[in-house]
Amino acid sequence: MSDDENSKSSRRDFLIAGSSIVIGQSTLAACGIVDKPHVPEATAAQKSLRRSGRSNVTLRRCPSYEDDIVKLLSPDFVQWQNKIKNKKVFLKVNMVDYREGKPLTTDPHIINALIVICKELGAAEITVGDGPALNRDSDYLLQTSGIGLCCKKQDVPFIDLNIDDIEKVENPMGFTGLDHFLFPKTVTEADFIVSVPKLKTHRWARFTCSMKNLFGVIPGRRYGWPKSLLHQKGVDYSIIDLVASIKPSLAIVDAVVAMEGEGPLSGTAINSGFIALGQDLAAIDSVCARAMGIDPNLVKYMLLAEQVIGNTDLKDIDIKGDTLASITRTFVLPEIFLHPQSASDAQHQSQFGAT
Repeated sequence: MSDDENSKSSRRDFLIAGSSIVIGQSTLAACGIVDKPHVPEATAAQKSLRRSGRSNVTLRRCPSYEDDIVKLLSPDFVQWQNKIKNKKVFLKVNMVDYREGKPLTTDPHIINALIVICKELGAAEITVGDGPALNRDSDYLLQTSGIGLCCKKQDVPFIDLNIDDIEKVENPMGFTGLDHFLFPKTVTEADFIVSVPKLKTHRWARFTCSMKNLFGVIPGRRYGWPKSLLHQKGVDYSIIDLVASIKPSLAIVDAVVAMEGEGPLSGTAINSGFIALGQDLAAIDSVCARAMGIDPNLVKYMLLAEQVIGNTDLKDIDIKGDTLASITRTFVLPEIFLHPQSASDAQHQSQFGAT
């Protein structure tokens, strides 16, 4: 092994060890090193909007994008056929930016499979879209990510949500203090909205999955770059308000190749080898966090989600398909989370955050 390889291996071992220290909440909290983030107690009105009952999360092992993803996921979609047939389906993908060799965007193989499945289930209209937070040249991102070619081959439009026509939508949750959002009409006119994120660690939110992916719905031309108003109002509060206002029908998480380390932009690829799907975005994100070796109880927006969005406790979640243990890996966290005192202030540094 070369000196460079030894150096990389040593650093990874060190960071994984550090990640494990941060994840061990019960041990460290007892020592006063790591505390649960403080979150406000939701009002009765906010809690009334929470999903009721148990939640289902399906895990499908998928070692490669070359696998038959349509065959893998089609049986899971039968239960949603009545909600898709003759309906307008919107696939909200993650196309934040492009950096060579970095798994930043939802992979086109996942998007292609979802388009094929929705067509087979009789969708009246399928649209793919995102509002890139950093690179405003959506044509460039469509070309470099492969998403553009995917949409072209399937004869499905891609909509840049940053420049789409907008419509006012009331904010029923109100953690941000905003009484409404201006959403793209592509979103407001959709019957069935699917959040299709790339699973990544996140320098300010610890990890990004189906709920954080909804930041891309906000039009940058009205909310600033990179969606700066939401960062000013608080990333965690914005995530919860967006989920409650958009009301996505489903989440499909691309975790075949995910990102660890300095995500969501500068991390490295990790072959996590699975796809997760379900209707309760809080439950989906909770299971995916655990699959990364992350305790969702250390994530502020996850604590809020448990109060007002859905289930985050495994005792209230039925995991179907493959087991959580079979797909769990310890992701290297951003270095800021290896220093708990700094991590507690991470949200205050989020003016350059991304999805």
